[in-house]
Amino acid sequence: MGDLSEHSGEVGNHSHPLLPRAVALHRDGRLDAAAALYREILSDLPRDFDATHLLGVVALQQGEFDAAQRLIHAALGMNPHDTSAMANLGTSYLRIGQLESALQWFELALRLEPDSQTAKTNVGTALDAMGRRRDTVPRSPLSSIAPGPEVAGAGPSPHVLAAYGSALLSNGLYDEAIEQFERAVELDGTNLSFRWTLAIARLKPIYTSEFDLEVSRSAFAKALEEIESWYRHSEDIKEPFRAVGVSQPFYLAYQPFSNRELLSQYGALCSSWMTTLPPDISGAGRRSGTRGADRAHGRLRIGIASAHLHQHSVWNAITRGWVCNIDRAHFELYLFKLDVTSDRETEMARGAVTHFEDRPNDLPGWIRTISSQDLDVLIYPEIGMHPLTLQLASLRLAPVQAAAWGHPETTGLPTMDLYISADSFEPVNASENYVEELVRLPNLGVYVEPLAPAISNPSLGSLNLPRNEPLLLCPGAPFKYSPLYDDVWAQIARRLRRKLFRRGGGGRLVFFRSGSDMTDRILERRLRAVFEKADIGFDEHVSIIPTLDRSRFFGLMRQSALMLDTLGFSGFNTALQAIECDLPVLAFEGEFMRGRLASAIMRRLDLPELVATRLRAKSAGIGQRSRAPKKNTRQNHRTPRCTVSRHGSCTSPRAPFDGCRCAIARQSVPRRRFEYMRLAVKLAAPESQ
Repeated sequence: MGDLSEHSGEVGNHSHPLLPRAVALHRDGRLDAAAALYREILSDLPRDFDATHLLGVVALQQGEFDAAQRLIHAALGMNPHDTSAMANLGTSYLRIGQLESALQWFELALRLEPDSQTAKTNVGTALDAMGRRRDTVPRSPLSSIAPGPEVAGAGPSPHVLAAYGSALLSNGLYDEAIEQFERAVELDGTNLSFRWTLAIARLKPIYTSEFDLEVSRSAFAKALEEIESWYRHSEDIKEPFRAVGVSQPFYLAYQPFSNRELLSQYGALCSSWMTTLPPDISGAGRRSGTRGADRAHGRLRIGIASAHLHQHSVWNAITRGWVCNIDRAHFELYLFKLDVTSDRETEMARGAVTHFEDRPNDLPGWIRTISSQDLDVLIYPEIGMHPLTLQLASLRLAPVQAAAWGHPETTGLPTMDLYISADSFEPVNASENYVEELVRLPNLGVYVEPLAPAISNPSLGSLNLPRNEPLLLCPGAPFKYSPLYDDVWAQIARRLRRKLFRRGGGGRLVFFRSGSDMTDRILERRLRAVFEKADIGFDEHVSIIPTLDRSRFFGLMRQSALMLDTLGFSGFNTALQAIECDLPVLAFEGEFMRGRLASAIMRRLDLPELVATRLRAKSAGIGQRSRAPKKNTRQNHRTPRCTVSRHGSCTSPRAPFDGCRCAIARQSVPRRRFEYMRLAVKLAAPESQ
């Protein structure tokens, strides 16, 4: 068990080009080298099943069982029926003596492959370790793949049901997942984690219709109220703090409504549950909030706690610029690396700061470590993407605590004092969207540099893309496309049909597939329906292609005409990458910060013609019915004189995008780029009534 040759599974047909080399290194026992390549793959394709699973196998072989379980669980979220991953997950539990959990994962693998001798051996090994007879191993196929009471005569534990439900949910099988969570709650009604996971599962990654979206928001709001009431009137709840981070409402941010009220209720529950930590753990995390004056004449101690101190969108957009450009005359910077992933960027960060910490391996260790640094300010570049980050952010570990826009939504946490955004991102009334005090840094508030990756030009024919039509890239993951805006894409296609572009056909919209077939199918069905309703040929105007690694994506951008930003949830890094490739970006300026990132860049480049500000809204009722925001009792916002960078402001006196402006305007840019930019203005402008 845990052997690569037995449990790695088959490498996918569309695997990353580095994967065969990584697997070869892995088979040769060069684990660190293999792990480095797996991480490089994941920096390009974060949802690559093989790289995630095999990185977990490396951790398992190196005795890092917590990391192994986290990674293999994540892999099963991408492919919930992979028996090799189940076997490796079971092995990780077996190695640390959690025999029941090991047995249940082995049994689930056996249920899926009842004739597998390896699966039978794994179950028998676990039974032997438990002092039970091997002849309880089932020998015949079972009628359902879901864990059921037939296995080993005892039935699955609620923990396995919940884990299986999470895997189903990640694979787009929402109703089936809800059923497993409900079964877990029935078996253990006092377990808050099961109820919490069930509540958050009401929020789907993608929706079939506007009505489906409205039902989901209402169900989530109702579930929050029910859990709050149940928790208030229950006395036998064991260790409520363990529920924090088991699941997070990540996909709520992709709904184009105010989520302040929902998230403030969610955040209050998280903070309340974290107060149930044992006193010997939580005591170190209770701070008075008045220590900064002790160093009034010295440098302030700024802590940054993040699970993404490596090649990652949050690191590239926010944290890297702060780490590299913070004014050392005024600040001491302490970095807390909350995740095991490391690469060259991690090592650069290690050498750039006053103190770098990555040794704790559990929540108590991190609480003690962060508290002991006597920080003045603790910043979380993102909250809502990693369980440990949320757990720590729900505590008071520094006098002033702040969140930034790595996950661009209010945290809802009463323990967060400030929300660090940027003046260019926020609308006038932005403070109404946050429970935190909003800090609007000047301009874009960050310092970014070009990625300058190696570029490989993909063959358009291999992607089934036309060579004689302008390509309009729609680069968002499928879950970023709300059903409220589906008709916009049909409207764009109709205008393309009028031959806005001079060369070739009218132009082709290019969407990208994800790691979830179910999610991909839902988006395609929705788009086909609106195109059919508008009497526009879908296949004549739309192509959907596989996700590309970074080098090929950059190559495709260099062969394309325009990038169309996602509506409601804008792409900051993607817009920057397009500019780096001399590709104009047509952006929409949404109602909330998360829908204004690309438009802020375009305005910063003095290209307001590439910002669409009017859109036929179909969502007037849903946001209002979901919950109106309460009046913010905190100070509205402040735009400080920022001393974060060496130049005395958050960005260079020369805007960090001056180079981008030059990239677009320099003479080496093909003349047709300017044609595309000119015609993009026509797409941005509303049609005549």
